[in-house]
Amino acid sequence: MADLYIYNPTCDMAIENGTNSFMPSRLLTQFEHDISPLMAFLGQEDDYVLYTGDGYHQFSDFWLQVNKRLPQAINQSQFKNLEFKSVQPWGWSQLIHNRYKQSSLPKSHIPVFSNGANYQQFFSRKTSLQLIEELNTQELHHFVSIPQLPQTVETIEAINDLLHLHPKGIILKTLWSSSGRGLLFIRKELHLSNGMNWIKAQIKKHGALIAEPIYNKVQDASLQFTIDRGGSYHFLGINYFDADQEGHFSKEYIHTPYEIFEQLPTDDVWILQTAQSLMKSMQALNLHHHYHGPIGVDTMFIKDINGDLRFYPLVEANIRHNMGLVNLSIKKLIASSSKGTWQITQFDKGGAVDFLEEHLQKHPVSIQNNKITKGFFPLTPFTTNTRFAAWGLVE
Repeated sequence: MADLYIYNPTCDMAIENGTNSFMPSRLLTQFEHDISPLMAFLGQEDDYVLYTGDGYHQFSDFWLQVNKRLPQAINQSQFKNLEFKSVQPWGWSQLIHNRYKQSSLPKSHIPVFSNGANYQQFFSRKTSLQLIEELNTQELHHFVSIPQLPQTVETIEAINDLLHLHPKGIILKTLWSSSGRGLLFIRKELHLSNGMNWIKAQIKKHGALIAEPIYNKVQDASLQFTIDRGGSYHFLGINYFDADQEGHFSKEYIHTPYEIFEQLPTDDVWILQTAQSLMKSMQALNLHHHYHGPIGVDTMFIKDINGDLRFYPLVEANIRHNMGLVNLSIKKLIASSSKGTWQITQFDKGGAVDFLEEHLQKHPVSIQNNKITKGFFPLTPFTTNTRFAAWGLVE
């Protein structure tokens, strides 16, 4: 039997909402629709991706050039007539759980919705806070550094005190929402003053915010894990990406970024030891009692007080599918010697097709041994109705 992949990037918002009637904005609904085929890179040829738009066949045909057969796209009406081994949403929420709980075998559903646990707490940033506190009790590689633990703050006075302690500023995070949402960067007192209404509203709504220093960041990265249905933890690899100054996703790297390549340790011991420590921390928190599936741990490379590069091992744990996991799959289709990135772009209506044609002509794809070595490649369909699309370029 096949798996069904569903792109629902607003899962964090649905969890915070806590009802089965949550509806994302029109723009987010469009984004969710247009980027849905990106999930195809996580599946196999006999799987399915829920997608109701046009252009999937042309998009799928492009990837036949590297002998990659993507899952079949199906719409809601086709979905009702099929049975699946499991449902694989981008992220679980009570909304997606209730919507699809009759559509697959019970083993595809995660325990947190049926074992009496508080699923909202489990999927909140409190889990990330508990993880880094547990991780900090372990002996870490000398290249790895946690200068200061994040903490919860419940008053304006506590936030003001932290701001005075950290000259580069602080980041405030809501307890729910991720992927660069629910963040407020306060680099000076004016930012605190301007954000006062937002801060008060979030503290009133959730009781607290999470605060941590703004570090001298050099590069974003993530460590990818999965928990299987038997409760075993597996490390899948490291991934590099960029986020903008406000923490929003910008692009994924096919290669190790030049900014840090020469400064990394000469072997991968630091990666493997950190991954083992993170899995040990997850086990200590019994994450496997509540969840099985992918976990992407956002990390970053920072400069310490002496200007030396260090690895900060846990910015946030995304208990769901994530762009870093997709990138690990995409990298398998690209020649190991190639350098490049991929990203998501928003278009004016009708502009996506012109963009596709221009870039395919300007950067024709080159393929050797079933791997892309150079050129432009689409990661979602480009049609006249497309407002958002994913694409990459390597050289």
